[in-house]
Amino acid sequence: MDTRRLVSALCLATALELFVSAPTAVADPDPSPPSWSSFVAAEFLGVDLVPSLTTDQLIYDLHLRSGATIYIGSNVYTIKWIQAFFVVSQDQETSFVATNGSGPAGWKWEEKSLPGRIAGWHNEGTGRIYPEPRSPSSAHFEFGSFDITGNAVLPGYHLGYQDGASEVTGWFKGPTVPEPSSLFGLGAAFLTSLALLRRRWHAR
Repeated sequence: MDTRRLVSALCLATALELFVSAPTAVADPDPSPPSWSSFVAAEFLGVDLVPSLTTDQLIYDLHLRSGATIYIGSNVYTIKWIQAFFVVSQDQETSFVATNGSGPAGWKWEEKSLPGRIAGWHNEGTGRIYPEPRSPSSAHFEFGSFDITGNAVLPGYHLGYQDGASEVTGWFKGPTVPEPSSLFGLGAAFLTSLALLRRRWHAR
């Protein structure tokens, strides 16, 4: 083999070795919210945001209770963790004002514009809120300003849920499903009101 071919072969071998040994790119386990449209409509049970989203209410606590579930269409899944909390506008035409106050350590404030259609916090690392009794099962958030006057908004979350043997992650927005006890209470109140109306009607 002449010198030219030997040099070419050595260069090729070196290039192949560098290619094989190069580090493999790993997907970000906690991506920033890509867009307003990425939040899929869902319903939640055991995900408590206290109090409900209200203009000029700046302080909120998020709790993830044992057995928390997410309803996506007709499917129900067990929530494994929550890694982001956002306020999400219900439609693409309206926006609201929300500014950063403070979030848990390691959580980053994120917004697309001011005013905008999504604003809130996501954890930059692997910090997550887990269902109780595991810790942490709650997080404390404070807005600098918050005005949703005339705008319909929903809480949004980046979370993981269990689907059979697989853990699935995604961005979801939606209301909280009333507890069975709450539904019972509403039903009891309705029946009581109905009984009182009937009594007044017959008393005439």
